[in-house]
Amino acid sequence: MKQVVEFLARHGYWVLFLSVLGRQACLPVPANLLLLAAGALVGLGKLNLAGIIASVVVAFLLADTAWYGAGRRWGGRMLGFVCGATGGPAAYVGKISSSFRRHGVRWLLISKFLIGVDAVAAPIAGITRTGLPRFLFFDALGAILWSSAYTALGYIFGDQLDHIAEYITTMWKLLMLAGFCGLGILMIFKLVRWYRFCANSSWSGSHRSS
Repeated sequence: MKQVVEFLARHGYWVLFLSVLGRQACLPVPANLLLLAAGALVGLGKLNLAGIIASVVVAFLLADTAWYGAGRRWGGRMLGFVCGATGGPAAYVGKISSSFRRHGVRWLLISKFLIGVDAVAAPIAGITRTGLPRFLFFDALGAILWSSAYTALGYIFGDQLDHIAEYITTMWKLLMLAGFCGLGILMIFKLVRWYRFCANSSWSGSHRSS
């Protein structure tokens, strides 16, 4: 983590801006860890809090507006593309889509904290024809909340960044593992139901024949 802090101290806000763009392009960029480092640098007086949040919010708005426009133009096909880009199962994306349609644009306030949700929130906002001003307002608020939370953590626990980074990485892996386990259990359940259906159908057919 020390190397990340040193790199960020040398290159400043552009690193944060580009890391968020990469994150929103579904690339494996540790933007949250960079924000932790940025928070530590705020405590050292080497970066400015307003500059950090501004660079992050602008990057989110640029990337998410592009996803919003893609969803508005190509509709449901866009979700298939996002599913392929993120490696997420289509069923999981479908559940997120249904939840977004129920709760509306307010999902944008917390979507950036949730693995999988952030990837589809902006396209779904476009698909559901959410007004652009309303989308930009809630997306900006969500970006401010996300960037402020990680920056504050880095500022408060600047001398423990290695432990925090390790904890976040571990939690992310555990969440991904839990998601895959849940998907595996669901698939097994569906296979068992399908086996029972086939078995019952076969038994019914043989019973009628006799």
